[in-house]
Amino acid sequence: MKSILYALVLSAFLVGCKSTKQQPTPPPSVASLLNTTHFKQVELSDPELFTLPADEQQRFLDYFTKRQGADLRDDQILSSYLESKLTNFNYFSATLNAQQTLQGHQGNCISLAILTHAYAQLAGLKTSFQAVSSEPVYSKQSNIVYVSGHFRTKVYAPLNEDGNYLVPPGTIIDYFPARGSFYSGRAELKDLISRYYSNLAAKALALKEFDLSYSYILKANEYTPNAASLYNLAAVLHRQAGDLAGAKHIYQTAMQHGFKDTNLLHNYAVLAEQLNDQVLAEQLNSELAMLEQDPFELLATAINARNNGQLYKAKQQLEDAIALAPYLSEPYIELAIISYQQGNEKSTKEWLEKAIEIENKDEKLALYHAKLFALTDQH
Repeated sequence: MKSILYALVLSAFLVGCKSTKQQPTPPPSVASLLNTTHFKQVELSDPELFTLPADEQQRFLDYFTKRQGADLRDDQILSSYLESKLTNFNYFSATLNAQQTLQGHQGNCISLAILTHAYAQLAGLKTSFQAVSSEPVYSKQSNIVYVSGHFRTKVYAPLNEDGNYLVPPGTIIDYFPARGSFYSGRAELKDLISRYYSNLAAKALALKEFDLSYSYILKANEYTPNAASLYNLAAVLHRQAGDLAGAKHIYQTAMQHGFKDTNLLHNYAVLAEQLNDQVLAEQLNSELAMLEQDPFELLATAINARNNGQLYKAKQQLEDAIALAPYLSEPYIELAIISYQQGNEKSTKEWLEKAIEIENKDEKLALYHAKLFALTDQH
């Protein structure tokens, strides 16, 4: 049966390869959409984001090497050092580099993720980052809509070459474990650096320093030229500077290429109202309402569709549920089941690993690990 399924999948793939259907046009970079006649690029200071003072480097390495080989793993030693450093730390909204964060003993989550990575580099440890959101909290300041969210860091433990790891061990370092916070996606170092410059652009925008904001957006674009948040920031800059047509063009382009999030839709709706475009405003508000559906209802209907063999419909509903509530592990498990039914074991493992990464209940984690182990053990 499985060989027949693989043959069908392969056949569909080969037919797809023969098709003359044009590939979708790649999305334009944010930088290419900016109206250069309205803004002037200014020279930016280029700080060493992850460089610590020499005396602090030595202090940390002394602490780190003295504790290696004892009860704690290397990633746990780093976490312990950071915890001691962050006593009486002032968590406020400034976005700072590692040295500024350390010396001022203050900063936001981006600042602290940068500081963590700086120490990890010294220790020779790998890191990854996770975008984390709180339960949707919307605020409106100076006619700009903001949605809460932050980054947290995973510092990986050194891995033995003969180790069989379903999920690489490590320590999650989250400086803002807010009530109701949840995992919303993986992020890379380039995303963290882009967020650093985007935050500086947003700060300059709030101060009406449009040329400076424009310059920081260009800098962020070097790292994430197609980030939805960056399209939104660029559009808000144009709107605040009085270029409403330019702002609308950026939003239209972003949405044509599938870049939609609550921040972007909210701010686009603000622009539509400013343009007195009621049809567009109603369309955007309708899309926002769709984003506010109940993810559990979508999950239930997706399971029903899967049981009835409607796999494509089920996958769409599960993807919608994930967009609404990426912190729920169940939609990922359902996607793993569908992938398994379709004979795609690689995709099945990826969905299971995603569910394991975000689930925090021990009983579910044990079940998911068992499923993944059983799948891995077949080969």
